[in-house]
Amino acid sequence: MIDALQTWLIGVTVTAFLLAIAETLVSQEGVKRVLRIAGGVLLIIVMIRPLLGVSLEEVGFSIATYERDVESLTENFTAQQQEDLSAIIEDEVAAYIWDKTQSMGLTCEVTVEMKEGEEGVPLPDTVTLSVPYHEELSAWLEEEMGIPPERQVWQEE
Repeated sequence: MIDALQTWLIGVTVTAFLLAIAETLVSQEGVKRVLRIAGGVLLIIVMIRPLLGVSLEEVGFSIATYERDVESLTENFTAQQQEDLSAIIEDEVAAYIWDKTQSMGLTCEVTVEMKEGEEGVPLPDTVTLSVPYHEELSAWLEEEMGIPPERQVWQEE
């Protein structure tokens, strides 16, 4: 790519330089006007020459490749964003449950596992608590957090 740009720039520069020399050498005003017009056309041709060599198939292939790359990057970004959101919600839910255990006079560790809800929003699925079964906390987890008793894991006594 750099080589092609360098070649193009050298071609434009040499053409402009030769046209300037030719114009300096011509003394008649009528011939100078014709030389300027012909030189301008020649300079335009030299400048757009790289575009004339591009085929539509090459451009189409590049666009298709670009579209695939964009789709892939978008999918990766969306997946990473979903993972990050799930981790944040998981931490917040675990902290909320931990606060509730503290208000009930319990000291424990809380681990929450998430699953994707109906609209793609992560929801708490399973909670693991490092305390023996506690009926009031279990009822609260079911009512407030939507985690039924079968997905509540309690430490055995």
